Amino acid sequence: MDNKTFWKNVKPLFSDKMVIGKKITIVQNKEIFTKDEEVVELLNAFFRDAVDSLDIPTNTDLLNNISSDNKPHDPIDEIIEEFSSHPSILMINEKTNNNNVFDFTEVDLKSIETEISKLDPKKSTTFKSIPTKIIKETKNICAPILHNLVNSSIRNSTFPDKLKLPDVAPVFKKGDPLNVKNYRPVSVLPAVSKIYERIIQEQLFHHIESHLSNYMCGYRKGYSAQHALVLLIEKWREILDKKGYAGAILMDLSKAFDTINHKLLIAKLHAYGFSKSALKLIKSYLSNRWQRTKINTSFSSWTELSQGVPQGSVLGPLLFNIYLNDLFWFTEHTDGCTLQMITPSMLQTLY
Repeated sequence: MDNKTFWKNVKPLFSDKMVIGKKITIVQNKEIFTKDEEVVELLNAFFRDAVDSLDIPTNTDLLNNISSDNKPHDPIDEIIEEFSSHPSILMINEKTNNNNVFDFTEVDLKSIETEISKLDPKKSTTFKSIPTKIIKETKNICAPILHNLVNSSIRNSTFPDKLKLPDVAPVFKKGDPLNVKNYRPVSVLPAVSKIYERIIQEQLFHHIESHLSNYMCGYRKGYSAQHALVLLIEKWREILDKKGYAGAILMDLSKAFDTINHKLLIAKLHAYGFSKSALKLIKSYLSNRWQRTKINTSFSSWTELSQGVPQGSVLGPLLFNIYLNDLFWFTEHTDGCTLQMITPSMLQTLY
């Protein structure tokens, strides 16, 4: 009944600064696609096949051949055995000598309430899932339920499948907007998934933090690109002052998050001291993951992800850092932050 209050709340809905919907047009094989239901399938197919199109070879010489007679019955044991002689695993074992076995532990109710309070109500969530704002406003009701569910997942070493179904938003990078290759997928996950992932991330980080290289500046609190740049500049200045030579080899990892080998990641986590139950939980988090692409009100069909970690997830960046961390130990005769070019042979070592 208050005119001023009414317009204060209604006016933003009609602002010319609001983005009502986005229109994406794709040109493929000299054919123009403008309908959302067509474009969404093209983008979904590109995101699904992007890693396969890189044609990264698997170097089987680095893996142990396990005969069917000696093949372990447990999938985790099979992965550990298959990658036991991998250069990365041997290097991690040499550098860490980790006798502390890490396992995920159950959390108290207060931890769940804290994570709910951290949720950003402005962040989007998946179609038809519980809005973040509702979860925060009903924290006293949701927290006990989520407390039981999270602890059950930790006890059973499983991550709920329903929380592994993101809606993928195509984000334009640069170049020709008509080219499907100039879009990258950003996963929009259910708000509840972020609570689960943050609980796992916090425990995981406390164990792995001491093993992460000081030169790894991405996706870490208290680190930034400026740290790496300042160190490089100071090192170069020091060398030049001594009449020496300084150089840098730069690289760009294509589809970095999408190309993570799940088995190798599990093997690396085992080398860092993760227990079998902890590995099962991470494996559950990575496997049986499906995604669909969304544009406005149109959705593509569901497609399964066989490798990589989802962009837009909470755990993805930390798992990516763990996956790359041992590379710094292979460059003993250079400064750690010096970027080394990945050659085809080195890519085979990675995979």
